[in-house]
Amino acid sequence: MKKTIILPVIVAFAMTACNNTTANNTEKSASEAPNTEAVSTAGNADCLKSHADKGTLDQLLPLDVIKKHHNVPAQAKKTYSYRAEAKKHDKDTYEYTWDSDRVRKMKIAGREVEYPSSNRIGLRWVGSDLFTIMGKPTSLENFKAFYRNTTAAEKEAAFKKAGESMKEKGYDAKTTETATNMAKDLSGDEITFKDITGVGDAASWRIKEKELTVLVGKITFQVSVEVSSNDDENIELAKKLAAEVLAKCK
Repeated sequence: MKKTIILPVIVAFAMTACNNTTANNTEKSASEAPNTEAVSTAGNADCLKSHADKGTLDQLLPLDVIKKHHNVPAQAKKTYSYRAEAKKHDKDTYEYTWDSDRVRKMKIAGREVEYPSSNRIGLRWVGSDLFTIMGKPTSLENFKAFYRNTTAAEKEAAFKKAGESMKEKGYDAKTTETATNMAKDLSGDEITFKDITGVGDAASWRIKEKELTVLVGKITFQVSVEVSSNDDENIELAKKLAAEVLAKCK
């Protein structure tokens, strides 16, 4: 039972190591790259965070606003995950979901499995500062360093480091190997992020998760959109909804 509980944690640890390793290996900082982002929206950050703290993410992106851009059926189910602890409000999620005929594929332990993929539109993780672990001088540099695609060599170095750290923490060789292999399967795609311009201070589309992460000042928010097998359609809808969220907090 203990192994079942800790295994997902180990997998996450191994995958996070990719970002930590690439932070050290990045030769060109975000500040040296061309500035293609929209005008800074730092002033919106406090407003966005206040909605997360009050549990009103559904007011930031209400259903009637969503319906301006996409036909959400009456049978769609609304869920709002609100954590009581104030310090955890940046992990709250608000979403509408309904059935679809699409499936997703995932490789686990060398085998490809399929699972249902529901339609979903929502808002999540308003205020999350996970990207700041990169240790860069500015929020924009941290964001660019965190949401970047890693090379095969960088991933291999990261998994090696993660495996060594797990052994130091007392995990046996079999558990470490299983967790590392699972993490490799989950991060097997060469391209996991897609840069998006014209939204917030910077934005990145998370290809597997179908989420648009938007940087606003020193915080981020994520718009989740999965309504089509065509990712360009998902991205365009996510951009429109992100713009609605930003307009709400002008």
